[in-house]
Amino acid sequence: MARAKSPQIRKGISRLQALCAALGLMITLGAVVVLVRSVLLDQSPPDLTVQAEAIRRIESGWAVDVKVMNRGDQTAAAVEIEGEAAGGRVGATLDYVPGHGEKAAVLVFASDERPQPLLRIRGWSSP
Repeated sequence: MARAKSPQIRKGISRLQALCAALGLMITLGAVVVLVRSVLLDQSPPDLTVQAEAIRRIESGWAVDVKVMNRGDQTAAAVEIEGEAAGGRVGATLDYVPGHGEKAAVLVFASDERPQPLLRIRGWSSP
């Protein structure tokens, strides 16, 4: 009587499973290192600057494209920008500006003459 061959059951894990496990471990350890590093290292507070990028004519006056840059490590929330030109004062609020990042806004001046605005950051809060 012939004996039927039974499939051999391999014990242990395959190379693909080991590779996936090692990759998952490296990603998890990397995330833990980043989180621990951000908690332990002193982060500099927001350091915001604003500059005009472009001034263009629109139907209701002049639009001034501005860029807010944060040179600090921490994020600044509710960033208030103010522009003043020809006796008029306008403002805008950005939700946030990330650390070492930048955000754009537009200030609209209702005047006939092209504005030369004085720009400043009025304030922000911690997120």
